Amino acid sequence: MKKLAILLWALSIPIAYGQSQNFEGFGLAFDYSLNSIADVSTPGGSATSRSGIPSITADAYKAINDQWLIGAYGTYDLATTDTSGSDPDAQHPIEAGGKVAYAFTEKILGYVKLGWSWSKFSSPGYYQWMNGPSYGIGAEYLLTKQMFTRVEVSQQNYRTVQWNDGSSDKVDINSATISIGYRF
Repeated sequence: MKKLAILLWALSIPIAYGQSQNFEGFGLAFDYSLNSIADVSTPGGSATSRSGIPSITADAYKAINDQWLIGAYGTYDLATTDTSGSDPDAQHPIEAGGKVAYAFTEKILGYVKLGWSWSKFSSPGYYQWMNGPSYGIGAEYLLTKQMFTRVEVSQQNYRTVQWNDGSSDKVDINSATISIGYRF
């Protein structure tokens, strides 16, 4: 617990570094993702659907030198990942993880992210949580000192869900996202 308190204290100390300092702090963004969702069922086949899903992302960056930053993020989808409309439980997936970023200029930031995703998934009569790793790459552009826009491509790889009847589902979601946000 003492180590966690020291880490939180260290992250709260403002450090002035060149161009990376423009991206430091807490950010909140409204995202819109175009998704390609692949569901492979056993027995059965595979189905691919496409959808647009709005979400909200909160993130925080800390500069570690003139150009490099580290950060954390969390995303909450405001809609369903089930585009067929047959799964009332597949609502509001969430994702959380870390980012490593590089400030190319005072206005352009590139990053990679690695995280974990969770979503409910159901079949007639029962449901369970799916989860699995997620990763992506993106860039932010500062429109003003606080306003930014972001583009990102990412993938969520949910682990295979085993149902009571012996069947299974494996879901992967590929996303292309655009965001508008505010950095505090």
